[in-house]
Amino acid sequence: MDYIGLNIRNSDPETWNDIIVALLSEFPFESFEDTHDGVSAYIPAEEFDSHMSEVLDKLPSEARIEIEQVHHPRKNWNAEWESSFQPVIIDSLCCIYAPFHQAPEQGAFTYTMCIMPRMAFGTGHHSTTRQMIASMDEALNFEGESVLDMGCGTGVLGLFARIKGAEVVHAIDVDEWAVENTIENFAANEQQAPEYAVCGDKHSLQANSSFGIILANINRNVLLEDIPTYVKHLKRGGHLMLSGFYEEDVPAILDVSKSSGLELQKQWKHNEWMVLHLQLQ
Repeated sequence: MDYIGLNIRNSDPETWNDIIVALLSEFPFESFEDTHDGVSAYIPAEEFDSHMSEVLDKLPSEARIEIEQVHHPRKNWNAEWESSFQPVIIDSLCCIYAPFHQAPEQGAFTYTMCIMPRMAFGTGHHSTTRQMIASMDEALNFEGESVLDMGCGTGVLGLFARIKGAEVVHAIDVDEWAVENTIENFAANEQQAPEYAVCGDKHSLQANSSFGIILANINRNVLLEDIPTYVKHLKRGGHLMLSGFYEEDVPAILDVSKSSGLELQKQWKHNEWMVLHLQLQ
């Protein structure tokens, strides 16, 4: 899958970046990255429409928006991220490193995961992934559980669930490379491969599958559409952990969640990104 990147320069990134991201979040952009002079937004090439950037016309002239469109072939996309990947430290809880890094000293962290970063999303660098891992450790008991990692990326969340004792792990992503990478990363950490790992979306969920925990770090629009489907595959009393959206998106997420029988247990915020822990009543 190729990607389109929009490099959006502006007069004051601290002021305008969050507003730009909020405006573009109405479209299926999968990742945003702050830069020294603005923000970059990434979207699958097949979903990109050049008119999407017109939403930024709403910004005042003093923002001085300049947009550069870049095509990222998958091979170059991977190479860029692999070359710049640095170990991710989540306090003393977890260290996420790559095979070309020196492994952390034994006992320095409660958990370690070796991740080959063949995807831009899910390596642990993004605030949502880091906070999801911290929140999973704080709020959930994975021992013996059945877990769905929806939008698995590199598989880091499903892998963390397995390391913490999950008995069954299903992994689904719209990118076939992500599914291959997930299987590779489970093996690299000497963990049993996901019992079910496929390229697809919510329609790829097995009809009779049922989970005690569902993890979905995707984006606002996908979550709003898919939460009712997740609930159909969630056991009574089961847990749904969501991220990939901003604080202003929380009311809409909670409206859909409440109408689907979910109750908010806790929420976390990190660098403007949110994590919600919901439970099926």
